[in-house]
Amino acid sequence: MKRLIYSSMLALSTLAITGCAGNKAESGTDTTATGTDQKTYVTVSTNKGDFTLWLYDDTPLHRDNFIRLCNDSTYNGVLFHRVIKDFLIQGGDPQSKERKPGVAYGDGDGGYVVYSEIKPEHFCKRGALIDAKLGDYVNPTRMSAGTQFCVVEGKVFTDEELDATEKRMNTWHKNYLYHRARYELMLEDPSLTEIENGDLLNTKARELADKWYKEQGPVKITPEQREVYKTIGGTPHLDGTVTVFGELVEGQDIVKNITLMETDKEKGDRPVEDVVILSTKVWKK
Repeated sequence: MKRLIYSSMLALSTLAITGCAGNKAESGTDTTATGTDQKTYVTVSTNKGDFTLWLYDDTPLHRDNFIRLCNDSTYNGVLFHRVIKDFLIQGGDPQSKERKPGVAYGDGDGGYVVYSEIKPEHFCKRGALIDAKLGDYVNPTRMSAGTQFCVVEGKVFTDEELDATEKRMNTWHKNYLYHRARYELMLEDPSLTEIENGDLLNTKARELADKWYKEQGPVKITPEQREVYKTIGGTPHLDGTVTVFGELVEGQDIVKNITLMETDKEKGDRPVEDVVILSTKVWKK
């Protein structure tokens, strides 16, 4: 998953699916317990400083998966292998523990995916904790890479920039609906997967995608989201395409400093100087 949205280096069919809601963390704490107002946090310690994330309770699959990985020390020694100024930091590839010089990491994901939990009330503001995934054309249900995650840095936008972004989002959304339509049509009628039926499948998919788009209406950046993007910042073009399952509560300066590091564009935007996760600590308050 070297490219957050557009990579196609892994075939979706090779990944197992996980549903982690209801699991217990290694510490024995029931992460789905109710009747308490305590929130779940994770402090990520790196060789460039520490930052703390609050995990949302309404994305339980991603929350519990992340808790399990943190309690299992899965991230200890893993790199933030992809760093982009004014965008995000991405890590969680278990293979990056090797830290071989000159290697572009990002293909490793633990061998499984997590079902999508995309919610309109969670958007990609500065500090958002989001998933990493394969592109819509091979991942039409937008499932998340098992072990990889990103923290948004983003930038501040003007109204004009948000208008332009909104137009691009609608173009991408139409493309997503097309791939989703192809997926559902092939499930409904497996004969459409045959080579001789390719044109028919494409025609049916376009018609179904157009129907869905008309029913749903265009993608909009809400007034509330606009205000955040114009003041705090973020990455609005990812809204509605990724699962947002938490946010930074401390250490945004650490994330920003990491995004400003020199990187090797030919190695998947890997920092020239390694950014290593030393440890992760799950706690409640």
